[in-house]
Amino acid sequence: VIALLFAIPSGVMSGSQDPEARIKGASGVLHGTAESSVTKASVLDALLELLDVAESLTREAQYSAEIRHRIDVAKNLFEEDSIFNAKACQYLSFAYRMLTDGKKYERPKELEEFVAPAEAQEKAQRVAQELVAEALARLEEEDRVGAAKLLLELVLMVVTPVPG
Repeated sequence: VIALLFAIPSGVMSGSQDPEARIKGASGVLHGTAESSVTKASVLDALLELLDVAESLTREAQYSAEIRHRIDVAKNLFEEDSIFNAKACQYLSFAYRMLTDGKKYERPKELEEFVAPAEAQEKAQRVAQELVAEALARLEEEDRVGAAKLLLELVLMVVTPVPG
């Protein structure tokens, strides 16, 4: 359900090199309702775009090469298997830990509560909007590594299986 939030209408991603435009393009559906034309391919494209942006923003990070390598491995696993590939999630988690001085990714507490599917989708959209807004604010402040961390949080929120 959460993955459907990241589907993008065809043609939204223009290949722009501007990180802000790329983030807005890949996460555009988060601010509206999921479209009926959502496909696995469009979800995958949006997630890969967010990972590409995160990867490009980590050049100033302490472990830049290792972080980019782990993101690349995760992207390949997503493309070859599925966005819920456990190994890919593990690689993204490692990259996240390298950006956060060892802090593990934790799903937002509000998404752990048992609720009806519609309410879960609404909460996920709200959290995703907050992450995107904060990532864009970090870019504005020229905190590229902070923005990359938030984009990884966003992708991890989507691809991490929800215990149930």
